[in-house]
Amino acid sequence: MSTVARLEVESLTLEAGGQATLPLEVRNTGEFVEDYFLEVIGVPAQWTSIAEAEFTLYPGTSTTTLLTLNPPRSSAVPAGEVRFGVKVTPNDHPDEAVVPEGVVEVLPFLDTTAELVPRTSRGRFSGRHEVAVDNRGNVPVTVFVAVTDQGELLKLDESAKDALTVAPGQAQFAKVKVSPVEKLWRGPSKTIPFTATVSPQDGIPVTLDGSHLQEPIIPPWLGKALLALLALIAALAAIWFLLLKPTVVATAQEAAVQVAQAPVAQAKAQAVKAQTEAANASEAAQTAQAAQVAAAVTAKKAVTTKAAIAKLVSGPLPPAVVTAPFSSRLTVAAAAGQTKSASYAVPKNQTINVTDFVLENPQGDEGLLTVSIDKTIILEQALESFRTTDYHFISPFVASSSSKVILTIACRLPGAPPGLKPVPTTCRNALTFGGPQSTRTPKPAPKKP
Repeated sequence: MSTVARLEVESLTLEAGGQATLPLEVRNTGEFVEDYFLEVIGVPAQWTSIAEAEFTLYPGTSTTTLLTLNPPRSSAVPAGEVRFGVKVTPNDHPDEAVVPEGVVEVLPFLDTTAELVPRTSRGRFSGRHEVAVDNRGNVPVTVFVAVTDQGELLKLDESAKDALTVAPGQAQFAKVKVSPVEKLWRGPSKTIPFTATVSPQDGIPVTLDGSHLQEPIIPPWLGKALLALLALIAALAAIWFLLLKPTVVATAQEAAVQVAQAPVAQAKAQAVKAQTEAANASEAAQTAQAAQVAAAVTAKKAVTTKAAIAKLVSGPLPPAVVTAPFSSRLTVAAAAGQTKSASYAVPKNQTINVTDFVLENPQGDEGLLTVSIDKTIILEQALESFRTTDYHFISPFVASSSSKVILTIACRLPGAPPGLKPVPTTCRNALTFGGPQSTRTPKPAPKKP
């Protein structure tokens, strides 16, 4: 070990918000010049600084730097002992780093605040408040909430007197319910003040002023609403007697007259219906006569159409085309330096729309593969560029009647798959092609009369 480091003071006590400085001595006991890097590890690293974090020492020399600790006055820094270390790392020998350790004890502090929400409640019978107790210290605090009013005009909820224990950095709420002793039936609202006292167990009490606005049970607008309701009832009665009632009587009289005249109107309606039915009967007779004439014309046209159909049937029928899926496979074997071909001849009256190719080179041969229809080359591909591959075309290659689909292989070097014995001496390749095949049925000879 070529580095020695020690803290001159290994433990100290600090108040939250206080500051202390610790000397740290670092000595190079090795035989080479060393560059050092210092860093604080542990919780205090957030509130600790080093006066000189990087320096160089010659062999047999030492230096002292200052370590400053300044724990903040915050609930985030709990009271009690906190261990830390200073890692001293030689840059050229990081595996020989040393870590002198120390302990700092942070003293407890109390900082308790409170708030009454809302400050003023209102209601006819009771009001509700909450006392929010916020612990900004670094130790738990136990508080008692007491509610009083000087005139003893309120009934206070006893549940608010229970103790609350608030953790550091947390808040607790105590519910407070106040109820007026005497009921207020009518008149203006009355404000009743009260006081809520939050007393920490080991701290200074916090006094909160609040009030309750007691509203009358009978609201001031109730009398005006009753007068308005009476005025509305009177207006509705006047509308009934002056406007609606005469209208209802007149309507009833009109209905009685209509009931009396109903038989006369029914007789007139029946007479009109009889006249309409007679006119409809005459129109139906004329329609029947016209239909009879139209039927005769249609019968004559049917005879003519029948003769035309008979003539058409006796003549030659158009040729029929049948389309069905088709596929075929061509294989070629060629020795090294040879060119061999295989072909498929499309039968008479058939057409193949080639849309799919599958090329096979299972041995991994080297050479050139060519696919053509008659003398037209549609595909050339080096054998060494694939083992098995397929092609699909949107626009087909058409091989018409008597055409040939030809597979040609120019073998340069047969493949040698690992583990295959004997080693192949010929290139062996195949082509599978397919697509819709159309077959045209020849026209039948016309029948002799």
